[in-house]
Amino acid sequence: MQKLAYRYLRGYTLDPGFSGRLETMTINETTYRIRWEDLTMANHQNRKICIQGEYFEIIDIDPASNAYYEAVDLNSIAVLAQNGLPPSEGNPMFHQQFVYTIAMKTLDHFEQALGRKIIWSARDVAHGKEYVSRLRLYPHALREANAYYDPDKKAVLFGYFKAAPQVIGNNFPGGAVFTCLSPDIIAHELTHAVLDSIHPRFLENTNKDVAAFHEAFSDIIALLQRFTVTQLVENQLSQTRGSLDEFNLLGELATQFGTAIPHGGGALRSAIGQYNEDGKWVRNKPDPSAYQTIFEPHLRGSILVAAFFDALIKVYNYKTEDLIRIATNGSGVLAQGMISKDLVKRLSQELCQVAGILMSVAIRALDYCPPVDITFGDFLRALITADIDAAPADDNNYRVALMESFRSWGIFPENVTTFSEESLKWNSPTDFSLDEQVALKYISNELRKDIYKVVGANSREDIYNASNELQAKYHTIFMGEQNVLGNDKWDTFIMKLGLAPQGHQYQDQDGNFYKPINPYNIQVYTIRPVYRAGREGQIIEQVIITLLQKSEFHVGTETKMIFRGGCSIIVNMASDLSIDYIITKNITSKRRLQLYFDFIAGKEPESSLSFSESMYDDDCHSTKINFAKLHFNG
Repeated sequence: MQKLAYRYLRGYTLDPGFSGRLETMTINETTYRIRWEDLTMANHQNRKICIQGEYFEIIDIDPASNAYYEAVDLNSIAVLAQNGLPPSEGNPMFHQQFVYTIAMKTLDHFEQALGRKIIWSARDVAHGKEYVSRLRLYPHALREANAYYDPDKKAVLFGYFKAAPQVIGNNFPGGAVFTCLSPDIIAHELTHAVLDSIHPRFLENTNKDVAAFHEAFSDIIALLQRFTVTQLVENQLSQTRGSLDEFNLLGELATQFGTAIPHGGGALRSAIGQYNEDGKWVRNKPDPSAYQTIFEPHLRGSILVAAFFDALIKVYNYKTEDLIRIATNGSGVLAQGMISKDLVKRLSQELCQVAGILMSVAIRALDYCPPVDITFGDFLRALITADIDAAPADDNNYRVALMESFRSWGIFPENVTTFSEESLKWNSPTDFSLDEQVALKYISNELRKDIYKVVGANSREDIYNASNELQAKYHTIFMGEQNVLGNDKWDTFIMKLGLAPQGHQYQDQDGNFYKPINPYNIQVYTIRPVYRAGREGQIIEQVIITLLQKSEFHVGTETKMIFRGGCSIIVNMASDLSIDYIITKNITSKRRLQLYFDFIAGKEPESSLSFSESMYDDDCHSTKINFAKLHFNG
C-alpha cells in the first residue's frame, strides 16, 4: 500500500470566537494539509491519553480538574474520512487534534526554510545531555490565562480560563477560553521551542533586546502563518479593497484571548495598526524614538514586529502597483465599492507569496545570527545576509523594504559604516593572516572528511549522535590540542573568532581586572549541514557551526557573574568548504562586558523593570527568561 503524503485536518483559521460572527463564520474554519506521519497511541495510567508522532507527544492531563481525557485516534477511519474531527470548543479530542495540526504546520515551515530537520534542545541530566525525541504538548495543563514553553520540561503547556465579565467583541462573559484553540498562541509557543533548539543561549536575558526578540520573532511567525490560509486572505482583502492600511484581521494576534482577559480590549497584540483613544483604528506610524524609550519585552518586541510588517506591506504594494493600474485603466485609484473577485484573487496571490518569502527569510536568518546576546540590529544584518545568499538579485526589493522599515523605526545595528546593503551584510573573513588562513583551511579539510557522517544519518536521533561525535572532535581542534599553528598564533586565531585564549583577564572601563574562574572551555554547540533552495533557483549547501564560550568570575567578594561569547561560522559546501561568514559576539570585548554589567546591575531601564516584575529566574548567577511569568495574564 502506498504511503500517504499528507494528512488533512480541520481547524480554526483565527480562533473560536470568529465562528459566532456572520461576517467571519464562513472563513474561520479550514482544512489544514500537513505532512503524513505514523502516529501511535500510548497509555498513561492504563488510559490512552497520549498521541505520539516523530516530533510531538500530546498528553491530555488536566491537573486542575483531576481529569484525564482520552486521546483522539487520528488514524481511525471515522476521523480520516471526514478530514479530522469538526471544530469544537467543548470536545477535548478536537483540542488535541488542533494542537497537533498547528504544531506540525509550524514545524514544516521551519524545516522547509532551514533545509534541515529540527532536533529539540537536549535535556540537562546528571551525566550531561540527553536526546529529546519529542516535545510534549499539554492542551489542558493550566487553569489560568497563560500558555508557555518550558525549556526544562521540554514541553508546551496550554491554559484555559474563565473569560472576564466585560462584553467586548466576540467575548462571552464568564465563558471558557482555551489557549489551545488559538492557532496564533500554538504557533507562538512552538516557535519559542524551535528557537531554543537553534539558539539555546537566547533564553538568557543579557540585554534589553533578548526577551523582546523571543517574543517578537514568535509573533512574526504566528502572524505570517495566517497568510497560508488563502480564503482568509481573500476575505480580508475584499473587505479592505486590497489595502493593508485599513483595519484587517491579518495583523491581529489572539483576538479571543485579548478580549477575554481582564482589562482586555481586543487583540492581544496588533502588527499593523492600533485603536486610538477615540476608538478609531489607525495604521501604525513609524516612531524612531520608540526603540530608545520602550523596554517592556512585549511592547519592545512589538517594535520589531511593526518594522517587519511595514516591510511586508511595502513589498506587497510594490508588487501590486501594476495590478491596480490595470484594474483602474492606469489611474491607480480604485472606484468606490467592492473590487472584483478576480482582482482580489490576484492580490491575495501576491500577498501570500510575499508573506511566504518573508517568513522563509526570517527563519533562515536565525542561522546568520550570533549565538548569544542577540539584538534587533543583529537580526537585521542576519536578514539581509540570509536573503543575499538566497536571492542575490533581489528583483522585488525585499531587502530595500526591510532596511527602510527598520530605519524608520530607529533600529540600527552597531559597527556598520553606512546603512546600505553592502555594509549590513556580514563580512567574509578577509582579515586573517596567512597562518590563520592555514587554520581555516585545516578546519575545512577536517570537515570535508567528517560532515557526510551527518549527511548520511537517517533518523533525527542518528543526526543528533553523529553531530555530537563531530562536536567532540572539533572541541579538541578549537581548544588548540591539534597544535596546528602553535600556541601563540592559535590564541590570536581564536580571538578573531570572538573567543578568549587561555589566561585571558577582563578589564572594565574603570581599569578593574577580573580573572575568570574557568575561562577557556569552548563548546561546539552545532555542526549541521543544510540544503535549501534559493529564490532564484539555486541550491544553497552550507554547514552551520556555532561556538560558545563562557567566563565565570567574581565581581567584588560575593557576586558571581557569567559572561558569554561565541560565533556562528557558515561554511559553503558548494565552494570547496570555504568559510563565507564568521559572525561573532566577542567575549574579550570591554564594551560588551561593561554593557552586561550595567544591564545586570539594573542601570538600564529594562533590566530593573524586568527583574522587579519577576519575569526572569531568581538566580543571581543567571538571567534565564521564565516564560511562565513572562506570558502570565492573570
